Amino acid sequence: MTDVQLEQNQEEKKWARRAHISTLLTYPMALLPFPFYFSSLGAMVYPFVMWLSRSKSSYSAKQSLEAMYLQALLSLGYFGFGTKFGEDRVLLVFSYVFMAFLHVVFLGIAIYRTTIGKPHHYPFSFFPLLFSSHQTKENWNELKKKFEDKVEFSDYKTQMEKLDSFRLSTEKDAKSLTDTNIQGLCNEYLHSLSDLRVKLAEDPLSYRKAKQFLNYFPETVSKILSQYIRVNQNANTPEAEKRKSELNSLLSEVIKTTEQVRNKLKADETLNLDVEITAMKKNIEFGGY
Repeated sequence: MTDVQLEQNQEEKKWARRAHISTLLTYPMALLPFPFYFSSLGAMVYPFVMWLSRSKSSYSAKQSLEAMYLQALLSLGYFGFGTKFGEDRVLLVFSYVFMAFLHVVFLGIAIYRTTIGKPHHYPFSFFPLLFSSHQTKENWNELKKKFEDKVEFSDYKTQMEKLDSFRLSTEKDAKSLTDTNIQGLCNEYLHSLSDLRVKLAEDPLSYRKAKQFLNYFPETVSKILSQYIRVNQNANTPEAEKRKSELNSLLSEVIKTTEQVRNKLKADETLNLDVEITAMKKNIEFGGY
């Protein structure tokens, strides 16, 4: 992983942790002259602002949605206990302390997982699913107007749907990995791929410049990960360790290429892009992958 990628990865982790930690603002807001559950609900504005300020497909944005969900759960719990035990001060205090304890436990787990860069989901969380369904659902009729060729638009739509499919499969494979180094590489690849997808959705015609990449790399990364998982399940033989090291290095190169493609599309630079992608494809094939 390059220094730039490492810095970006650390930045994403930092913002993800901030989103979860912001739920602690529930308690200072209790000093406001409003019912406690209302102040708790108001604290949701902090992770919401973080979600708005980040790339919607990024790791930190998804974790901001999880933090919003936790805040909603807290508000519901405090509202329920406040309504049930409003006239019994002892039970009310006990129930509020119990809610605060659960909050700290859930928050501690979230902070730990975001520190190591793993996706964290609170129990029965539906916020990310709710928002992601709006994020990835394109207005295809509007996008179609930007293409003069219907065949090209059909190809664009197919590639975007395949890209989403490979993103989901890669995310699933990443969760099953125990090697934190390669898991970090996978998360960085997913961040870069998500940003690339956002660029393609905002500027559909840039698809022409990334076509060779889309036709090859997402599927190739999925196959590399599948092979790594199979090798990792075998005994820790010297051959298996060597193969895992090769796959690790190969994945690092693919991530670097993905980042280059994304940056060149952002800067509208396509000079030598196809040449670089072709060279990377040859390296992968030369390695027997």
